[in-house]
Amino acid sequence: MTPIRSAGAVFDAIAQAKAAATDLRTNFFPVQKKLETWIEHGELFGEQRDCAAFFFRRDRDFWRLYFCAANLAALQREIAMLGALQTDGVMTDLVGKESSLGELLAILETGGFRSYARLQRMTRLGQPEAATAGSQIGFAEKEDCGAALALIEGLFDRHGEQLPTHYEIASAIENRQVLVAQNAGELAGLLFFETQGFASTIRFWAVAEKHRAAGFGSALIRHYFQSHAAVRRFTLWVDAGNEPVINKYQHYGYAPDGLTDCVLANQLIKL
Repeated sequence: MTPIRSAGAVFDAIAQAKAAATDLRTNFFPVQKKLETWIEHGELFGEQRDCAAFFFRRDRDFWRLYFCAANLAALQREIAMLGALQTDGVMTDLVGKESSLGELLAILETGGFRSYARLQRMTRLGQPEAATAGSQIGFAEKEDCGAALALIEGLFDRHGEQLPTHYEIASAIENRQVLVAQNAGELAGLLFFETQGFASTIRFWAVAEKHRAAGFGSALIRHYFQSHAAVRRFTLWVDAGNEPVINKYQHYGYAPDGLTDCVLANQLIKL
């Protein structure tokens, strides 16, 4: 595993795997800007193999694995040779219709992974949202960064839900992508979103336990919808086994759309 110094090196490695492809298999769809950010922070490493490319992104004290292989046989052969799977905690994700992921799941299981979590995507079509009076919701400020990250880390699974880093939260706040609710000088709740054109995704929606049942969660999501009147499609990912949270999203118009994220962990990640 060697450090990656440029986004071009990633695209070159992927191109090599694709050139030999007879049945391309991948879980990596990189965006240049995000790659450059990972590289800038020294988080991205890679291994070029015969007909396959593997990428490791450092996430706190473990790795996230991405791959691009010419076919299933190449993936099965080369993933067994990855030393990091024997020495470090590693997570990986397979996204798609669950019925279509069987072969890849089987290959990764033979490579030392096992099921860790299952996320499902939910979608809501854009629709007018009635204005609410007296909202205490506003955009996060720079000084909210630490509290926002602490709230997310305290409520979400760092292995299963791809939590943001401090610099990602800081960037999102700078770009006005984090709504917050304040109560008595404390951060009561937040909604972290990403919007591109007519599509918007909720990354994290959270209310601190001591501030629940006070309407902050409802105020946050309604403000989010109201401020995104031009959006035609809202999406989010949620733990498929968390019925109370799924029911809450359904209350606000979201519904499962059939896309699944199978989250896998190697043996060095404790279940």
